[in-house]
Amino acid sequence: MMSAGHHGNTIELVAQLLPILEENRVDLYINGHDHCLEHISSSHSSLQFLTSGGGSKSWRGDVQQWNEDELKLYYDGQGFMSMQVTQTELEVMFFDIFGNILHKWTSAKPDHYSS
Repeated sequence: MMSAGHHGNTIELVAQLLPILEENRVDLYINGHDHCLEHISSSHSSLQFLTSGGGSKSWRGDVQQWNEDELKLYYDGQGFMSMQVTQTELEVMFFDIFGNILHKWTSAKPDHYSS
């Protein structure tokens, strides 16, 4: 949906799906749209856009201008993303092909279901 990479934003998804996600307070939108690794924060909500498309072809330098406050990571080399999810915490890590950590992001939410 949102990408600073080669394909850019998907206009139809931004127009039609993004308002639904924001209205329902969705936390994450995870995709492999572009051949890169990305973490973009929404300036309108707590929605985070995570792209893990660096498993094959990489574009090398094909990046569009983006607001620096929103673009937390852009890496157009090969790599992968891992997630550790519990009922109250999320940890996302992006790695290059050598296993080096490129970016780490964590988030916590209160547990509304515990007694």
